[in-house]
This record gives sequence, C-alpha cells and structure tokens, in this order.
Amino acid sequence: MTEYDQIVVGGGISGMTSALLLAKQGHKVALVEAFSQPGPTVRGFSRKGIHFETGIHLIGGLGDGDPLDIYFKHLGIGPDLVKIPFNQDGCDCFRFEKQGKQICLPHGYERVRQVLHRNFPAEKSAVDKYLDRIRTIFDSSSFLNFELDFSLESAVHDENESLSNYLDSITDNQELKALLCCHTLLYGTPPEQAPLTTHALVSGSYFRSSHTIEGGGKALADAYRKQLEKHGVDILCGKKATRIRYDDNKNFKSLRLDNGPELHGRICIWSAHPAAMLLAVEDGAFRPVYKRRINELQETVSALILFGIAENPVEELQGKNIYLWPETDYNKVLSGKTGMKDNAIFLSAGQTLGRGGRQSITAIMPYGLENFSKWQDSALNGRPQDYLDFKSKLMTEFTEQVFTRCPELNGQVQFIDAATPLTLRDYCHSPYGSMYGAAHTVSQYNPLPATKIKGLLLAGQSIIAPGVMGAVISAYLTCGFICGHEKINKELRCIYNA
Repeated sequence: MTEYDQIVVGGGISGMTSALLLAKQGHKVALVEAFSQPGPTVRGFSRKGIHFETGIHLIGGLGDGDPLDIYFKHLGIGPDLVKIPFNQDGCDCFRFEKQGKQICLPHGYERVRQVLHRNFPAEKSAVDKYLDRIRTIFDSSSFLNFELDFSLESAVHDENESLSNYLDSITDNQELKALLCCHTLLYGTPPEQAPLTTHALVSGSYFRSSHTIEGGGKALADAYRKQLEKHGVDILCGKKATRIRYDDNKNFKSLRLDNGPELHGRICIWSAHPAAMLLAVEDGAFRPVYKRRINELQETVSALILFGIAENPVEELQGKNIYLWPETDYNKVLSGKTGMKDNAIFLSAGQTLGRGGRQSITAIMPYGLENFSKWQDSALNGRPQDYLDFKSKLMTEFTEQVFTRCPELNGQVQFIDAATPLTLRDYCHSPYGSMYGAAHTVSQYNPLPATKIKGLLLAGQSIIAPGVMGAVISAYLTCGFICGHEKINKELRCIYNA
C-alpha cells in the first residue's frame, strides 16, 4: 500500500495542473494516467518525421499578463514555454463560401472592433454591444481578472441567456451573427444552447491574444512533466483506475489500479470524464438521480480529423486558421449529423521543420459518434477491417472536400492519416468521443467539484469551461477547496502585479 495526501486521476491539462499545484503547496501527490505518458490528448504524435497537433491548435489568453500566462508562471512552466503569436492583423479567417467572401478576425479587442466596423458599417452599434458585453463578462471573474478581489461565486456563471438569443437581440444581420458564432466550433456547443457566459470565456480569451507554443502540445506536456518531477509527484503511467474505495462514513479511502498498487490517500481528484468516475464507484455510493444526471449529460460534438503534410509552408495558414463555412445552420453543424458538403471545416497548420521546411496540416470537421455504432465495442489497435475500410472511404471524401473548398491546398498537402470519433473516444477517455467533454449549455447543470463521497472531487473541462483555459481554471477551483482559495489567489495576484 502506498500513502499519499492526494491522488489525481487523469494526466491531461486539468490533472497535471491539479497534481502540480498541490505538490507546490507541499503535498505528497500521485498522478495516475492510463496512457504511457502524461498529457496524451495534447501531446500529439509523429508520422514520417512530422509532429501533428491533437489539442493545441490555438491558445487564447496567453499573452503577457493574460490569465493563462499568469497561471503558467505560477505553476513554474512559463519559463520553459516559447510563445508564438498568431497574425495580429487576422488570425481566424472565416470564409463565407456561397458568397466567396473572407473576413479575418485579429486578436486584440480594438483591432477586432475595427475589422467588424469596416465589414459591417451599418452594424457598428451591434458590434460595440457585443464586444463590450464579452469583455465585461470575461473581466468579471476573479479567476480571469487578478485585479479583482477573490470571489468563489465568479467561477460559476449562472446567466441562462444563450448566445443565439443574445445575438438576435442586438442585430438582424445573419452574416454578422454567423461570424460572431465562429468560436462555437472551438468549444463544440451550438449557439442556441451555448450560454453567453461560456462563449465569452472562450471568445474573450482569443480576442485578448492568440498564440501557439514552440514545439506545440508536446512542449507543453514536457514542461508540465519537468515541474511534476521537480516537485516530487509520483507519475504512474500505463495505470488505469478501476475502483474508488470509501469507508462506512463515505470518506474516500483508496484507489485501486488494474495493474499496480492500491493507492491510499485523504483526497482523490478525478479529472477524467465524470461518467467514467461512476464506473469506478460501487453501486450505492451516489443517488440514482445524480448518476442519471451524470450519464445523461449532453456532450460536445465529436469530429473527423485529417492529418496531412505540406512539403513547403502553406502561405494561407501562416499565423492563421481558416474556417470553411458553407452557411449552414450552426446548430445543425454542431449536432454532428451534417453531410460533408454542408459541414464546416477548421484548417490549421503546425510549425515548420527548419526554414522553408515541411509542415503538418490538420483539418477538423464536426461528426457524430453514432455513425460508428457498429464498432463501438472495438478498441485502439484492434479495429476490424470493415471499420478500416469505412474510415478510408471517409478520409477520401473528406480530402476531396478540403481540396475542392480550399483549392490553395490542392497539390500542396498530402493527407496521410485520420482520426474518427472512436479514436477520440479512446484517446480522450470520453465515453462519447466528444472533443470538449460534457457541453456547457443553458439547460444543463454540470457537476461541481464536490461529490457525496467526502474527499472525492471532480475537475476537468466538463466542470467549468472547455479548452486549455477551462481545464486549468477547473484545477485551480478544485484545488482551492484543499489548499485555500484566498491563499492561491494571493499568490497569483503577486505574480500579476510583479
């Protein structure tokens, strides 16, 4: 038996942040990850000597003094990260395909305002209302604005107005509304269901600043691992958590692993999908209504992803991302049930290998897991041949869509591999293959950190908000109940004011 103060399950961004934050506060911590290395979702992979990103295509709020910059400095990983800014004059290029029109949104609120005013001169009032509202919501949280006194309530945004309803209230211009909804593709919730507050946390971070990191997600995962090892965290990779044990008073007692020791501790933080946590707990631990609520959480959409290689850098994707928009309804697109011709496609490029060298290209399309129900019982590296044939067919159709709708890539890019919703399900430990875990919607009550098992806490992007920022903040929220919110916030404010 091995004794710890805290045990963290899941080695993603939220899990690594939780483990590192606790260890820096002087606690003895174990980090349990089922894959062979921590950060499997963000780490990416290599094929033919090229690194492909699987989670770090665009990071918002990482500019100097921005929230994520402060959190990374507090964790000690900031000095090991080299930030690469996206094109400040236009980093998100949104193509209205039927109109043959492209609008590139920059980062920086005033630059965004100028671009929108120029493209929608009759809608200046609506543009100003939107940007001011997004900025106000973003800056109202003490987890994002370190000039504010700490408030635990600011982590839970209880506004129930949807993004769609809000935009309808300020403008009738469908093109403008479509453009202002573009970031829903980066958190996977349709505008009619997405809370305006969640949208503000995501889009507001990109309006502040948009970056990637030299070395991509691998560099971020390696920076975390360096600090985890420095602060004495026991990293247990290739270990799957199978049973959460508790005593007669429902106090967390220990965590059993499928091929390792039983870990004892006072507290367990579960940063994987909440539904997976239920599978590790004995029947009777939670009321049926709680289990039903967790199991019936609406999920964000899954995706098809193409991975390609460009022998030379693609000019149109240098410091930019491209959104191919056929002007279909966002709510249909983010249902995952839209046909390829009417579906949105997100295009992003990785970093080049040397000057003028080869470059990875990624294409992402929302796509539902239900299309793969026939193979739902298959596992990674054990898919049957008919699945492989179906995947190859989809890859060919998807490639044709990319080259037809973005002809600049035709002849420049060779797509060599693909991921399906089943791939995402098994790599992300998400029962439904969702890209961003449980959705945050106006009608859904997502779980909070505390559970009915005392000492068993939840973290992760299903708890607070999606993406890197959401995962980090969820870890700080959860660990604050252990170490003291005021203490941690004071440390963050010192870094911010330094």
